[in-house]
Amino acid sequence: MATDITADLYIIAAGKGTRMGNKLPKALIPFNGEPCLTHTLKNIGQHFRNVFVVINEDIQDVWDRYKSEISLSSHPFSMNVQFIPIKSGLGDGHATLMALEKAPAIATLSPEIVVCWGDVYFHQPEIITELLSMKMSSNGIVPALLEQNPYVTLLVDDTLNCMSADFSKYGEQHPSGFHDQSVFRLKYDVTVAALSRLHKAFWKNGRYATPGGELSLLYIFHYLYNLECPVTVYETSHSTKSFNTDTEVKLIREEILNDK
Repeated sequence: MATDITADLYIIAAGKGTRMGNKLPKALIPFNGEPCLTHTLKNIGQHFRNVFVVINEDIQDVWDRYKSEISLSSHPFSMNVQFIPIKSGLGDGHATLMALEKAPAIATLSPEIVVCWGDVYFHQPEIITELLSMKMSSNGIVPALLEQNPYVTLLVDDTLNCMSADFSKYGEQHPSGFHDQSVFRLKYDVTVAALSRLHKAFWKNGRYATPGGELSLLYIFHYLYNLECPVTVYETSHSTKSFNTDTEVKLIREEILNDK
C-alpha cells in the first residue's frame, strides 16, 4: 500500500562495479533473473512521487541499455523514474549532493527525501512503509539493526540521536553496534546544506581530505549532531541485504532460492 507522504526517492547507483571485477555497476547485478535495481523499483518505488536513479556518466551506454529494458511495455512501474548522470568516484555523499543539486531542474522538490544505495536488495520491502510511518521529529530517521562486527557502526547517545558513523574499512571497528540498513529518510534542505558545507570543508587540491578521498553521506550525522539538529536512529523490525563482494552476492542468491 502506497504511503501518503509525498517524498522523492534517490537511488545512488553511480559506481562502475570495478572493485568486484564486474562489467556492470553493482545496481545491475542480477538476482532471480532481474537486475537488483529492477527489484528495488518494483518492491519500494510505488511509495514515492518521483524516483531518481543516480548513475555514472562514464558508462552511459550501459545505462541506456538498461533504460530500454525497463520500458513501460516490459516493466509497468507505477512511479516516475528519472536518471541523473554524474561524474562519479568521489563517494556516495558527493553523488547524493550532485543529484540533489541537479534535481530542481528535473522536478518539483519534496521537503523529504529517502536515499538508498543501489547495491542493496530489499528482501523485506516493508522496511520502507515502516520508515515512512515513523514520526519525523528530527532532521532524519535511519533504520538500523544491532549486529556483530558491523560494516558501518552508528554511534548514538542515550536518546538514539546519531553522534557519528564509524567505518570498518577505515579501521574504525566495533565488536557490535547499530548498523544502518542502507536507507535514509532525510529533510531535503538540511541534507543539501550539510553536504555542501562538508564539501567545502574537505575539498582540498582536487580531492577530499578524508579517509579514502571520498565524501560519505554519513558524515552529515556528526555535523548535524554538533549543530544540535541530529539524525535519529531506530531499531527496525525489518532488514535489507547489501553486498560488496561476490561471496555476498552468492549468499543473497542462495537465500532467494531457499525462500521460494
